[in-house]
Amino acid sequence: AQHYGISREDVTLGRILGEGFFGEVYEGIYTTPKGERVNVAVKTCKKDCSPENKDKFLSEAVLMKKLDHPHIVKLIGIAEEEPTWIIMELYPYGELGQYLEQNKPCLAVPTLILYALQISKALAYLEAINCVHRDIAVRNILVASPECVKLGDFGLSRYIEDEEYYKASVTRLPIKWMSPESINFRRFTTASDVWMFAVCMWEILSYGKQPFFWLENKDVIGVLERGDRLPKPDLCPPVLYTLMTRCWDYDPSERPKFKDLVCSLSDIYLMEKELAKEQERNNRHRPPKIMEPPSFQEPPPKPSRPRYKPPPQSNLLAPKLQFQVPEGLCASSPTLTSPIEYQSPANSLHTPPLNRHNVFKRHSMREEDFLRPSSREEAQKLWEMERLKMRQVLDKQQKQMVEDYQWLRQEEKALVMTLLLSLTDGVAEFTGPPQKPPRFGAQSIHPAPTANLDRTDDTVYSNVMDLVRAVLQLKNEISLLPPEGYILVVKNVGLSLRKLIGSVDEILPILPAASRTEIEGTQKLLNKDLADLINKMRLAQQNAVTSLSEECKRQMLTASHTLAVDAKNLLDAVDQAKVQANLVKLCLE
Repeated sequence: AQHYGISREDVTLGRILGEGFFGEVYEGIYTTPKGERVNVAVKTCKKDCSPENKDKFLSEAVLMKKLDHPHIVKLIGIAEEEPTWIIMELYPYGELGQYLEQNKPCLAVPTLILYALQISKALAYLEAINCVHRDIAVRNILVASPECVKLGDFGLSRYIEDEEYYKASVTRLPIKWMSPESINFRRFTTASDVWMFAVCMWEILSYGKQPFFWLENKDVIGVLERGDRLPKPDLCPPVLYTLMTRCWDYDPSERPKFKDLVCSLSDIYLMEKELAKEQERNNRHRPPKIMEPPSFQEPPPKPSRPRYKPPPQSNLLAPKLQFQVPEGLCASSPTLTSPIEYQSPANSLHTPPLNRHNVFKRHSMREEDFLRPSSREEAQKLWEMERLKMRQVLDKQQKQMVEDYQWLRQEEKALVMTLLLSLTDGVAEFTGPPQKPPRFGAQSIHPAPTANLDRTDDTVYSNVMDLVRAVLQLKNEISLLPPEGYILVVKNVGLSLRKLIGSVDEILPILPAASRTEIEGTQKLLNKDLADLINKMRLAQQNAVTSLSEECKRQMLTASHTLAVDAKNLLDAVDQAKVQANLVKLCLE
């Protein structure tokens, strides 16, 4: 075992770094037995400290002796003679809170998530050895390097051993970081550490802001019990904020474990890191912006469309706007101006000569395409040409929209038909709409038919149909249900699957041995399908308030469809085994 006793003569104290609960914290240099000089932080205990407080002070060192993790501050040793010192590694970048504030411009979101991931790994380690930290905050995290942070300050930490929770007796508690049960009952568990860790993540994504800085300590519990939580930081990815809100569940048993948080944060970190790389590649390959000549950078102001009226013929045009083409003649204008409203330059008295650099140009037109009418008749022709061109474009777009809509409707119906035909052969209430005439060149879909057997007292068949109904109910209701309602339709699918597998188990012993392997394999596959559906449901619930919501629901529907198809495959396997064993009669209809 490592020896932690250190002679006071081997430690040289420097400046004061801060003040702890029991005494000052110094910067120092420790000279190892090999002569190496190591920068250290020295926690001291006041000389007039009571024996009880001295024991509490040393309890941090006793705990840290047993900890060995790359993201937990390392204990160097203990000087036990009066005054007692605890010597730990000193990290050059200081506390994470100050580091975030000072380096905000150069800290990208993936780096912030990396810090959260590293601390979650340290806390998962503590979770595994039944240790609660009780003071997880950026002020207690040290920055070892720009890519590495370490959890420290174990002064409030305790082993919970076989007890379910540790009840605090001290009053120096960080209220704004604490869970409701910790504030109300001084109850501390791994679940309350999960709450605090989510608050710490909020601090990190807010670049060191204090949580609930707008509230007094006494008001925090009322806000939490009302259901309010810390708002999403501006740069926080929605999926990460959803994870935070799960950690802030009022019910401690509903909060995730640290081992699960490590997995979730790893996925989020990789996703954000890849997104940042993609943005960097796009910025690198973006063509340089071409600046226009100064004389064309700012076109003259365009009159408001609804209230535009041509000026009287006796009025002069604005000095900077020598001549303006009516808006109806502009190539990208959505509305067409009548030629009656057009004022010919010939009728504008005292109009200065036309200057090509003063002509108002649309960026959508090239110089050679820019036509300048010289008379009322020419303006009439231009207006007619523009109107005809616009009409053709609109007609073409409208035709394309109609064709696209019809195609989407046909594809949607074809997908529904495929699902229903492949899952519900022989069930009248699940037949789809009448078959449409096949499109030219399209291949008709022929799902594998279910055997035409006598279904009297066929429990496997009826249970497969019940499962299909449950899947179709999920498909129809998923877009209408709130996230907490997903579990009801998925539970219905699970109960139907349990009945189906039970009915198959009942007849399995009387089926041919050669067929049982395939049937049992399909049963295992169905259980895997259900587990996949449940995972997709949880993912959809977690991302209900994020931009991934629709994609997660789509994956959930895909998983349910796979389960239903495998249920039909199980029915086919059972039917085939029954036919081989002469246990069924063919339907003579």
